[in-house]
Amino acid sequence: MLMKGLQALLEHYFPCPFERGGPVLVVVGVLSALVFVYIEIWYEGKLYNLPQNLMLLTFLISAWGQRRQVKSDLVFKLLILAGVIPWLLFGINALIDYDTAVKYLSASDLLKLFLFLPLAWWTGGSWLGARRMLAIAFLGLITAIALDPNLMQSLNMLWSGQRIDFGIHNAQHGALFFGLVILFPLCSFMLRNQHEPVSGWANVLLLIAGLIGLVGLVGTQTRAAYVGLMACGLVALIQVIRLRKHSGQNRILMAKGALIFALVAGLLAWSVKDILYERVVRENSAISMLLSGNLEEIPFSSIGIRIHSWAEALKWIAERPITGWGRDARSDVIQLADRFPPRIKAHFGHLHNGYLEILVGYGAVGFLYLCILWIVLLRRIKHAADKDLYAFALYGSVFFLVLNLFESFFVKSSGEFALTLFIAAGYSQYLAKTLDETPRNEHQAIADDQQLKSSPSKGKLDS
Repeated sequence: MLMKGLQALLEHYFPCPFERGGPVLVVVGVLSALVFVYIEIWYEGKLYNLPQNLMLLTFLISAWGQRRQVKSDLVFKLLILAGVIPWLLFGINALIDYDTAVKYLSASDLLKLFLFLPLAWWTGGSWLGARRMLAIAFLGLITAIALDPNLMQSLNMLWSGQRIDFGIHNAQHGALFFGLVILFPLCSFMLRNQHEPVSGWANVLLLIAGLIGLVGLVGTQTRAAYVGLMACGLVALIQVIRLRKHSGQNRILMAKGALIFALVAGLLAWSVKDILYERVVRENSAISMLLSGNLEEIPFSSIGIRIHSWAEALKWIAERPITGWGRDARSDVIQLADRFPPRIKAHFGHLHNGYLEILVGYGAVGFLYLCILWIVLLRRIKHAADKDLYAFALYGSVFFLVLNLFESFFVKSSGEFALTLFIAAGYSQYLAKTLDETPRNEHQAIADDQQLKSSPSKGKLDS
């Protein structure tokens, strides 16, 4: 009875229209998913990744019960391919050079891109459930900030205009999360229909979250994040142009969205214009030498390290453009290069570019796979999710993809977690729409009747 009561409670807040198994399985699955999103930023890798592993295990058991429906699903087939591709490429590389193939083998990186699937499964599929899951993740970010051992020093540095990271890996990783915190309130405000009932408390919390994200992003002083937000604004402008012949309401919504993005980008640029200008001026010599083609003389500044890393990575890619070398080759790209001084080799083992990481590790095969996966996911979310969740997936993707030009988030745990969040929220509604033909148990039926009706109307955007 206890587990049935817990199941009813969880499915009251995270209702699901399709069968996921018995009470124990559902309770463990939902709780492990919620603990995972709450602790991943500040407690990553602790407890032997127990919440993540429990979320995955319960998902596999639960999905087996839906195997007749999921076995023909394209994303589940892509999931299988994510496990097959590294071994297939390993086999080809082993025929070329067995020792290096074994040395650079890493079979799990593509699979980690699918963490959104178990999280979407246990989120349930309702609009409110997805927002609650994202709210718990935001509380995890706040907890990470609060647990910064040098919190007061960080706040003083923020006030004085110095760069901070609140102990979240480094400033680039913090900027990724703060940027997403800015994007979701923007997507929610700009795409909400006037007739949709939303409590005043929800609006206040969204506004507070957006302001915290804005302050945090300013504190990280990450140039790539500003470029990413400007790219989101450009996409919003393109949306307005494409919708110019559609209904007046859609045009107003998208015009409002483009205006909000422009205002936020302008506010960000104005608030840190002097700091960013100073950081760009510091890189003048590196930029000048790059434009003159004198790569060997570029100093090892922030931009310089990236340019040198990219130049070496291109050499490795040119040697094996189709199959790549294996994921773990990235460290040797730097360690075996003569151009890097010992101090750089001691502190850097990645390429500061997610696309080059994929190309070095898995070649054109891996890169094409990544493109197909992204297109499939966004198309499905577009046609199944509420418009604010689709917008979050779309603009979150734009922001994430831009940041990967300057940091290796595709293969970093923080990047994988960020991807999991902005895809899972919308994809949970796709799962609910496609799997709701199976009979529901009594607790799910009650939860669905009470909660799924609270989901806003399904107005969609054109991508």
